[in-house]
Amino acid sequence: MRDFMALQNKNHWFLALAYALAVVLDHGFISDGALFGPFNFQLGIAVIGLLLLGLGAIPYLIPGALLFGLLQATSPVLTVLLALLHLGQALCIFSLLPLFAPERQIRIIDSHRLLMAGPVTGNLLFVSLLISLQQFFMPQADVSASWLMLWLGHSLSVLIVVPTGYAILTDRSLVRANWLIELTLLVSIAASGGMLLLTGREALTLEVAYLMFPLLIWSSLRLGQMGNGIVALLIWLLLSAQYVMGLSSSDYINSALFLLAIALQTGIFLTASHRENRRAVNAARLSAKIFDYASEGILLTDADAKIIATNPAFEKITGFTREDAIGKTSRIFGEHQGRLSELQSVQLASLRATGQWEGEIQDRRKNGEFYPAWLSMSAVRDEQGYITNFVGVFSDYTARKESEQRMRHLAQHDALTGLLNRNGLQEALNAILIRSGTKCRSFALLFIDLDRFKTINDTLGHDVGDELLKVVANRLRGHLKQHDIVARLGGDEFTVLLEHIIHHEQIIQVVERILASLGEVHQVGGHELFVTGSIGVSLYPHDGGAAAQLMKNADIAMYRAKELGKNTYQFYATEMNVAHHVSHLSLENALRFAMERKQLQLVYQPQYDLLTGQLAGMECLIRWHHPELGLISPAQFIPIAEENGLIVAMGDWVLNEACHTAQQWRLAGLEVPRIAVNLSVRQFKPLLLVNQIKLALSSSGLPAHLLELEVTESVIMKRVHEAVEILRELKLLGVKLAIDDFGTGYSSLSQFKVLPLDVLKIDRSFIEGIPSDQDDVVIAETIMILARKMGMSVVAEGVETAKQMQLLQKMGCDVGQGYFFSRPLPALEMQGLLKPALSDEVIET
Repeated sequence: MRDFMALQNKNHWFLALAYALAVVLDHGFISDGALFGPFNFQLGIAVIGLLLLGLGAIPYLIPGALLFGLLQATSPVLTVLLALLHLGQALCIFSLLPLFAPERQIRIIDSHRLLMAGPVTGNLLFVSLLISLQQFFMPQADVSASWLMLWLGHSLSVLIVVPTGYAILTDRSLVRANWLIELTLLVSIAASGGMLLLTGREALTLEVAYLMFPLLIWSSLRLGQMGNGIVALLIWLLLSAQYVMGLSSSDYINSALFLLAIALQTGIFLTASHRENRRAVNAARLSAKIFDYASEGILLTDADAKIIATNPAFEKITGFTREDAIGKTSRIFGEHQGRLSELQSVQLASLRATGQWEGEIQDRRKNGEFYPAWLSMSAVRDEQGYITNFVGVFSDYTARKESEQRMRHLAQHDALTGLLNRNGLQEALNAILIRSGTKCRSFALLFIDLDRFKTINDTLGHDVGDELLKVVANRLRGHLKQHDIVARLGGDEFTVLLEHIIHHEQIIQVVERILASLGEVHQVGGHELFVTGSIGVSLYPHDGGAAAQLMKNADIAMYRAKELGKNTYQFYATEMNVAHHVSHLSLENALRFAMERKQLQLVYQPQYDLLTGQLAGMECLIRWHHPELGLISPAQFIPIAEENGLIVAMGDWVLNEACHTAQQWRLAGLEVPRIAVNLSVRQFKPLLLVNQIKLALSSSGLPAHLLELEVTESVIMKRVHEAVEILRELKLLGVKLAIDDFGTGYSSLSQFKVLPLDVLKIDRSFIEGIPSDQDDVVIAETIMILARKMGMSVVAEGVETAKQMQLLQKMGCDVGQGYFFSRPLPALEMQGLLKPALSDEVIET
C-alpha cells in the first residue's frame, strides 16, 4: 500500500512538472505585445492529467496555472483570473468526457466525444468567456483579434495530447525497430516538406493540406495514435515558429491550424476505426476457429429453417456432410406428415417468445441410427426485431444417457442378486398403487424371510451365504410371471409384488410354489444346503392404502408365520398387529429388569494387528440371556432400550463392567490391550458422558489410554459442533476415540477434519464385498488413505475370509476384526488369549 501511494505521488509530481514546463514552452511562442500564441500545449497536459489521475490532480496543476498567469498578466487579480480560467477550462472538458476510453484505448465513439468536449464545447466556452471579461480586466489587450488562433491552439492541444498520452500508456509494445524507422521517415518528410512550404513565403492552403492529410493518414494506418501525435506536434511547432518569427500572417496561420485540426481529427478517427476493424477481424477469425473446432455440432439456418452453415462436429455426430445439409430444411423444424410435432411447436413458441430453447431430442444419423441429443437453440433478430436466423448447438447424449441409466440401475438394484433393492421396490410399489387406485384393482405384497439362513452364514461364511442368496433370487424369478416384481430388501429378506390378482387362490398357488422351490436342495460351493422361507402376505386395499402400511403389515404376517413353525405363510389379519405390539411391550418390560436380575453379560471380540498377527485390542458387545426366551439378539432389544431411555443406564453398566474386567486382568498379571466400548446417542451429552467416563476410570483404576470409546458417524454428524466439544473433553481424560461404521453417515470432510479422533473403523458393509466388488475395494482403500493422511489408525470390521484379510493387509489396514479371527468370546475365553505382562510392568491400583 505504501508503494502504491508513493507511485501515485510520483505521478502527481510528474504532472506538475510537465504542466509547468508546458506553460513556459507556450509562453515562448507568444509574439511581443500579444497575449496569446498559436501553441497552447498546457491545456492538453491538464486534461490528460485529470483523465488519468482524477480530481486529485488539481492541487498539482495550480502552481503551473499561477505561473501562466504571472507570465501573461500585470496584476495579481488578472494572474488569479487567468489561472482559474485555464483550470476551469480543463475541468469543463474533463467533466464532458463520461465513460471515456475504457482500457485507455481511443474508440470511434471516444474520438467523437473528444471533439465535442474539447474544440466544440470546452474551448469555445473558454474563448467566449475570455472575450466577455477582457474589457473589465484586460482593456488594453485585444483578445477578439486572436480568438480564432487561441481556439485552434487549445483544440490542437487536446486533440494531440490526450490520444497520444493514452497511446503511450497502452501501445508501447508497438514501438519496435520497424516502427521507429517508419516514424523517422514520416517525421523527415513532414519536417522537410514543412520547411519547404513555410520558409520565406506563405504556402498555399492546398499545399499545406497536401502535406498534412497524406502524412496523418499514413501515420494513422501504420503507426497509430503515437505516430499521429508526433507528426501533428511537429507540424504544429513549425506553424507556431513561422508565426512567432513573423514569416506568415495570422490569417494564414489560422487557416493552416484549422487544416491541421481537421487532418488530426481524421487521423484519430482512422486510427480508432482501424483498431476496431482489426479487432472485429480477429474476433471473426476466432469465432470461425471456435465454430470449426467446437466439439458440439453447430448448424446455422435462415428464418425459414434452411441450413446455411454447419461445422465439422456436425458431420462427425450426424454423418451428414456440409454438402448434404446446406440448403436443406433442418429436421428440427421440418414438418413430418404435413405438420409440426408437439415438440417442434413448443420449440418454435419458446424461440419466438424468449429467443431460447434447450432440451433433449431424439435425432437420427445418416445411417438411420437414432440417438439422444441435447440441443440448445437460439433465435437471431435484426434491428427491427424480426428473426433472421436460428443457431442450433447440439451434442451426442448417448454416453451420458447410458451413464444415467447405469447409475439409475445401480441405485435401484441390489448389487449381489440383481433384483430391485429397497429404493427400486418403493418406486415400483408407488407406481402399482397409482395404477391399482385408478383402475380399482387389488394386488398382493409378499414379505419373504429365509429360515436358518443366519446359521448357514455363520457356519460356512459369508461367501457361501452370498452364493445361496443368488440361488434363491434366481428361483424366485423362475417361479414368477414376467410382470411380477421381486426385490431384495437386504440380508435374507425378499419382497414380491403380484399385481394381476383376482382370487386368493392365485396368491396361495404362487406362495406354495415359492415355498416348494425354496425347500429344494441348494448346491452351493460344493455344499448341499437346505433353506426354507416364512412368507407374510398383505393385500391392497384391504390391508392398507399406502406403501409403508402394506410393507409393515406383510412384515407382521411374516413374523406370525415364523411363530407358527416357519416354512409356511400367513395372510395379514388385524389381530396380528395387536399381538405384535403386545410382544414388543412384553420385551420392553422384561428389559427393565434385565440388569437388576443380572441377565445381561459382556462378550469380547478380539482385534488383531494385520502386520504382526498379535492381539491388538478387543470390542465389548452386550448379550441378553432371558431365562424363558433364551438368547435375545441385540438387534431386538437395543432399539427398544434406545426408544425408552434404558440405553443410558445400560451404557453406564457396560462401561463400568468393561473397565473393571480389564483392570482385574491387569491385576492378575496379564497384558491387556486396548478395550473398546460403544457409545449410544442417548449417552452422548456434554456433562453426562464425561462424568460417566471419569467415574468408570476412577472406580476401576484402569489407565485411561487402555479405554477406547466408539461413537457412530451418524451420532457425530447430527450435532457436530457439540460433538467436537465433547470429544475434546474426553481426549483430555486420556482415552482413545474411534469413529464406528465409517462411510454410512454422509460425513462432511470439512466437519470430519476437526474431530479429535484416533481410530477409524470401516463399516462391515464395505468389507463384505471385497475382493470381488471393485467398488467396495476402492471405497475401503480410499478410507484408509484418508485415515493415514489424518493420522488415524484403521480397523476393518466384518473380516470373514482369508482373501479379505490378505487384501486389507496389502492395502495397509492396521487392525482386523471379524469371524475370520474369532467370534465374540465370554470373559474367561477372552482371558485365555491374553499374554502375561512383563515382569517390570507397573500395575496401577
